[in-house]
Amino acid sequence: MQKDAAALAGASAIEFHVSYRLADYLAIVAAHSVADFARIKAGQGKTLSRLDALTLRCCVYLFVPPIFLFKVLRVGACDFRIDSTGIVRSSKSGVVTVPCSDLVAIQEFPVGDLFAKKTGAMPEPYRVLNDIQRSALDAYVARYRQHALVAVLEQTQQDEVALITR
Repeated sequence: MQKDAAALAGASAIEFHVSYRLADYLAIVAAHSVADFARIKAGQGKTLSRLDALTLRCCVYLFVPPIFLFKVLRVGACDFRIDSTGIVRSSKSGVVTVPCSDLVAIQEFPVGDLFAKKTGAMPEPYRVLNDIQRSALDAYVARYRQHALVAVLEQTQQDEVALITR
């Protein structure tokens, strides 16, 4: 985690409050679902058809609202703090701390970011951020991506060395 914190250092903490709205949640989940399904299809050498995307979006709009209602009742509004050590979310269900090392990915969508953890994800709608917070979050995401790219390159080098030394 020391390496993660050092790689993502360089900015002060970003703090904001989120009262989730169904429209934000649906937009992020639908965009994530379509992107994920398109990635799976691409891995099979296929492309995502319009019918696939439409069917997937319809399923999201049908099944996600009850899940959203359950989450809002259980978690409620959230206060976030994002800094070089990770993400802290405070809500009526308690405090959740996600160190940088537990972030699997950060996905950017038109209405917000989705911070994917090892178990689950946290949507962050852009509408709750002012211009300064949005710029700081964009810089954080850029540093995260740079760090992730370096980690992949280092792993690739280690794998190549292991192959050569066999």
